[in-house]
Amino acid sequence: MASGSPDETAADRSMLAIPLAELTRLVIRNPVTVIVLGLLLAAVSVLGTAKSLGFKTSRLDLINPNSNYNQLWLEYLEQFGADDDVVVVVEGDDKDDVSPVLEALYSRLSANRESFYAVLHERGLANVRAKALHYVPPDELAEMEGKLVGLEPVLNGNWEAISFDRLLWGANQRLLIDSPQQKQAAAAEMNRLADGLLHALREDGDDASIWDEPNESLSVMSQLDSEYFTANEGRMGFVLLRLVKNESSFSQGGEAIRRLRGIIRNVQDDHPEVRIGLTGLPVMENDEMEGSQKDMILSSVLSLVGVAVLFIAGFGGLRHPLLAVGTLIVGLAWSFGFVTVSIGHLNILSVSFGVILIGLGIDFGIHYVAKYLQLREKIGDSGEALIETSRSVGPGIVTGAATTSIAFFTAALTEFTGVAELGVIAGGGILVCLVGAFTLLPAMIVLGDRSRNRYLMPHPLRIDGWIAPMMQAPRATLLGSLVFCLFLATGASKLYYDHNLLNLQAQDLESVEWEKKLLEETDRSVWFALSIASSRQELIARKETFEKLSHVDHVEEIASLLPPDDESRSAQILRIRNRLTNLPEYPPTLPIAPAPQLAQVLAQSQQLLPADDATAMQARRRISQARELLRTMPQAHYEAIMRSLQQRSAGEMLTQMHSLYAVSDPTTPNVDDFPEALVTRFVGKNNQYLLRIYPNGDIWDMESLADFVEEVQSVDAQVTGQPLQTYYASRQMQKSYIHAAIYSLLAVLMVLILDFRSLRHSLLALTPVGFGSAMLFGIQGFMDIPLNPANMIVLPLILGIGIDDGVHVLHDFRCQSGRRYRISASTATAVLITSLTTMIGFGSLMLADHQGLQSLGRVLTIGVTCCLFTSLILLPAFLSTITGNRKIEEPPRKPKPEATRKRIRPGIFDPIGKEAVVSQETRQSEPFSGTDPEESPKSGASGVVSSDKSLIVPVRRSP
Repeated sequence: MASGSPDETAADRSMLAIPLAELTRLVIRNPVTVIVLGLLLAAVSVLGTAKSLGFKTSRLDLINPNSNYNQLWLEYLEQFGADDDVVVVVEGDDKDDVSPVLEALYSRLSANRESFYAVLHERGLANVRAKALHYVPPDELAEMEGKLVGLEPVLNGNWEAISFDRLLWGANQRLLIDSPQQKQAAAAEMNRLADGLLHALREDGDDASIWDEPNESLSVMSQLDSEYFTANEGRMGFVLLRLVKNESSFSQGGEAIRRLRGIIRNVQDDHPEVRIGLTGLPVMENDEMEGSQKDMILSSVLSLVGVAVLFIAGFGGLRHPLLAVGTLIVGLAWSFGFVTVSIGHLNILSVSFGVILIGLGIDFGIHYVAKYLQLREKIGDSGEALIETSRSVGPGIVTGAATTSIAFFTAALTEFTGVAELGVIAGGGILVCLVGAFTLLPAMIVLGDRSRNRYLMPHPLRIDGWIAPMMQAPRATLLGSLVFCLFLATGASKLYYDHNLLNLQAQDLESVEWEKKLLEETDRSVWFALSIASSRQELIARKETFEKLSHVDHVEEIASLLPPDDESRSAQILRIRNRLTNLPEYPPTLPIAPAPQLAQVLAQSQQLLPADDATAMQARRRISQARELLRTMPQAHYEAIMRSLQQRSAGEMLTQMHSLYAVSDPTTPNVDDFPEALVTRFVGKNNQYLLRIYPNGDIWDMESLADFVEEVQSVDAQVTGQPLQTYYASRQMQKSYIHAAIYSLLAVLMVLILDFRSLRHSLLALTPVGFGSAMLFGIQGFMDIPLNPANMIVLPLILGIGIDDGVHVLHDFRCQSGRRYRISASTATAVLITSLTTMIGFGSLMLADHQGLQSLGRVLTIGVTCCLFTSLILLPAFLSTITGNRKIEEPPRKPKPEATRKRIRPGIFDPIGKEAVVSQETRQSEPFSGTDPEESPKSGASGVVSSDKSLIVPVRRSP
């Protein structure tokens, strides 16, 4: 290979070469001090992390608190508290199976106050029931009072007034009134009396009532205290509760949820006839967090072991890979210290930074060790080899690390707090690992290799020979690569973004399955929009508007159960109550009219009933039939029947009056009459009222969610809730990742220009990530792998990985001045091994149960593979093509002395089977003058094989 002056190498041209070489020189002079300081700093970092690092597990912690939609959510939390409901679902084949289980769960959960609060399984409105007349419309209330006026004799103790013959006589008197309305009402009353009498005389078992049906409003209100939270006609019941959280725990509600599941198992064992499940946002978030945490720990361990194994296999030895992995572990410890000092906490996104650093941080050690082992074979002193390694490959490592770090740091400019914090943590962690690669790693290597024979160093896997055949025809290879890339890129038209968070959860997760069941089979969901009203009137008007929306199923609130103060209504209710104060417990025995007397009254009724009224005609027929039965009935039998009819009717009357008295408390209902668990959910600290607006579509589907959000905001622009939080946060997160990728691309380009001092070379370094990303998105489209909130982090990651590979290939290209570019062995090996370690690091996520982590691992593995292809095939083919006709001016070479070439048999003394060049009498050393650092060392190596062939003996220069 043609050579040039060593002053023209890229390493020498880089402004980083000399500082890195001097840093390495300082390290190898004081290796023990560097290692001790590094380990001490790691220990301090771990201790500080254990003591001070916090964890934020809520999705709220991922959102920018200054965003408008989040401000509305924070205002809601200020009024109503930050805890969402946990939902225990009881499903049975019959509603009678569900009720006792709800009671059993409520009893056990209410007793466990250290773990649960605000437990609610029914409306529990016993106190409100006592004031039910406040909810009866005014006209119905007046009607009730009018009836009581008509029953005043009875209320005063004269129960004979409701004996059957007296009731018939009273109806006859009203039939004599000329008023058509009075006649109609009297005819209806006569029809009821005749019907009751006829059924009694027939003894057919149908005890028809002779009284009007109770007022419907009163009937509804009298049942308020027995209404469970149910659906599907009572076959599915619910218990709502909130968790007491342990603020010091990473999974703050985890302990309470585990205790809750234990209670559910016990109740389930006692009631095998039902199915009991658990869902709700706190449970779903906890399940997601705990599952993700287990998956991340497993992935971190597997990736670390896999990276170490691959490293060892790729470099043919154990010592150097383990030193690099050890450096990475210390760098991870430093990174935790950096997180503790800079951010102070981890969130559900940034908790993944460990896997990111394992996948990316090991790259620095791989490039460093690959170059060092190559140079060590040619440079006898390990310290000098390390200095030359830092000088030659160091600038590329620093540039690659800087570009990757910037790709993350620029995420801090985005609005989404979770993405911004992850960017700072991952970017800082990469720089921390970079420091370890240039301090701890050379310090440990120089201690381990100082006394070792350079010819016994391990030999890294050489893959440049695999690539060389394709580079024999670089134009064809380039054309084929471009066609292949462009074909795959066409699949990007099928790529879409999946906002559905349920699709990110682990499969068969109990909380998710029950949430899906609620969505499919009931009108309930753990998600609902929230609207806050300052007054009862405002709430009722807004509720009516919400219920008219096409995407709203129903609205829940309790403000309508708080009637306004009305003194006239209270006075009217008080009058009703006073009339009912002295009711007896049982009705007295009523006198029985003789049969002839009753028959005479019935005959009079027949004559008075109008002939042109359908109800009257029906009453006439019933009276006629009753009179026929009376004629043939024995006196004793008649008296028994009438006694039963009158006492039963009097009992019905007394029961109705007792029921009316039970709901006639004149005090206006207020929030103190409601269960505290219900009030805390619907009444705020400043007496504001809350509406829960439930959707009628799949709120986890983005299109349905968007329609729902648009409709509810058309009624109340200040509406908030988890659906709106998710809708806007998902859009903001998607936008933040895209902005982060754009910002990082611009910042990285500036760094590349500073490093290469060439726009052309900087753009060439971006080639792998550009074509690699296009291939990735195309493959995702063909394989129906959507982008989602979990795998969108692939954008800055792929940018960093692809640019890192491109930077090293470009540095390798600039180090060569031959006629046609050929990727060097160390660069090809390092790019391959770093890509494979990254695939292992992130590919281990594909073993996770969490679907989001699975998709992240899958997408990153595909993306790294694409960048590997573009870095080792497409870019070298292009560089080889453009340098094919490059003219090289070779400098004059010094004549070499005559030498005799002696073949040394390959073996343990010459493991690579090279020729040793030995002069007949002397061997004159010649300094290395080429520009390819892999072609020959800085100083020539000469020597002869000793007589016992156990070592190579240097030959002194002749005078």
